[in-house]
Amino acid sequence: MMSSGKLTLCIDCGNTNIKFGVFDSVSLIANFRVATDTIKTSDEYSIMLRSLLKEDKLEPNQFEGAIISSVVPPVTPLMERAIEKVLAKNSIVVKPGIKTGMGIQAENPKELGSDLLCLAIGATVRHSLPAIIVSFGTATAFVAVSRKPEIMGVAIAPGIISALNSLTTMTAKLPRIEIAVPETALGRNTIDSMRAGITFGFAGLVDRIAVEMSKSMDEQPTVIATGGLLNLISTVTTTVSRFDPFLSLYGLKALYDKNVEHRE
Repeated sequence: MMSSGKLTLCIDCGNTNIKFGVFDSVSLIANFRVATDTIKTSDEYSIMLRSLLKEDKLEPNQFEGAIISSVVPPVTPLMERAIEKVLAKNSIVVKPGIKTGMGIQAENPKELGSDLLCLAIGATVRHSLPAIIVSFGTATAFVAVSRKPEIMGVAIAPGIISALNSLTTMTAKLPRIEIAVPETALGRNTIDSMRAGITFGFAGLVDRIAVEMSKSMDEQPTVIATGGLLNLISTVTTTVSRFDPFLSLYGLKALYDKNVEHRE
């Protein structure tokens, strides 16, 4: 994929996956997802990144810069060095002190994960506010954002895969299954019973937390689903009205634009 003008590389390092997004001035023109691996070296990450860019016919000299959000501290310096090797650029890293334009209602704002900040920023540039973002990842996270914009609060629950792994490893006879939405919550075999519990159970969790958060917000919020499993659970919720798989990447691009002139 060829593009005229300078590009920005946005990297979202999560506990399970690393997402890469390539942006021109306004649009996401390419994206990649790889497994997070704390054992990899910066050389291995740089080789992988070169290969991913080459696959989409993107050249390192097309990039003006990069930004990284990471909730996996050991991976952050590895990714920084990989970006420097491939793009010959220093990355902006999302951390306390970065310019956001976003208020944070928290006892200690520095505790807020960079992934949640990126989701909130993404909501401000992609959707109407107020909003509640539901992120289906390693954990299931909820971020309430006011019209100001301001992060009003966060709720964190177990992730779908984490809960399912716990169910199968902590019991003697329950098998590993592929998650899918069953036709009914009335399971009549082990697999359908597990699927009913996981899908309808998490849908209920999403709806209840969204409703409880809404009670503390001045206006009715838009509920936005994102993350790797959004297509599964969001189809059986009653509160989710928007679906945005690349919300964090758009948040990273917005943060890059706010901070590119203020990098250290």
